Amino acid sequence: MTTPRYVPEVKVTARELIEELAEDIGLPYSTVARRVNRLVAKGNGLLDSVREIAQSTGADPGKYRIDASKIVAEVNKILREDYTQTLMISAVLGQMVEARGPERFPAPAFFAFLELLSTVPEAHRDTKSETSAEIEERTTRIIELMTTLVSVVCEWSKQGVVGVAEDCPDSLKDLARVVFRKTKLLQGGLWTCISCGTIVDVRDTHALMCRDCDQKISGRGDRGYEDFGGRDRTAYGRTETEGS
Repeated sequence: MTTPRYVPEVKVTARELIEELAEDIGLPYSTVARRVNRLVAKGNGLLDSVREIAQSTGADPGKYRIDASKIVAEVNKILREDYTQTLMISAVLGQMVEARGPERFPAPAFFAFLELLSTVPEAHRDTKSETSAEIEERTTRIIELMTTLVSVVCEWSKQGVVGVAEDCPDSLKDLARVVFRKTKLLQGGLWTCISCGTIVDVRDTHALMCRDCDQKISGRGDRGYEDFGGRDRTAYGRTETEGS
């Protein structure tokens, strides 16, 4: 009887993958993470960097994989849990993408987040009260998932995102293309308004929106996370035209 071929467990995030590599080669996580970061800074992809280190230390490079589809599934699960929670997560990420320094949420990861947010079906507003610790925990997890996702579905170089990764799943290629397009626009000083989708000069934005949308929403005073992601959101990813 033939013994079934061993299929390595697929990790979900970069941290989990690096932790596994560090344990396998007997080095501290921080040491391996720094080596990965140096390779990524040179334009290597995340998985290529991990596998290069694995090969140079005698570990099996093929063991280290990330399933992008599982990342998307987990993000979608979190976004569907609770309206208020998702609203707060969206607001935090919106603030972080405008921040400076180590607290900044990378724009490509934010663009990918908006794409996933726009696909979440309509949900009823609820009255559940989440603790600040719960919100922080899920926000941290979303950040980790989204930064990992764009690391594996997009092709990277020293200049940043340069296209769609060769091994990007077919189901996520459209998302990767959107991330690439919006990132290139941003590098050219242009921003896509998260409310109406209009492309404007990044200097003419406020709270990630064009001036017109910012004025409308500021006057309305009830901004919800349906305003993240574009085109007159009525709830999650639905639009006026989609609902008609």
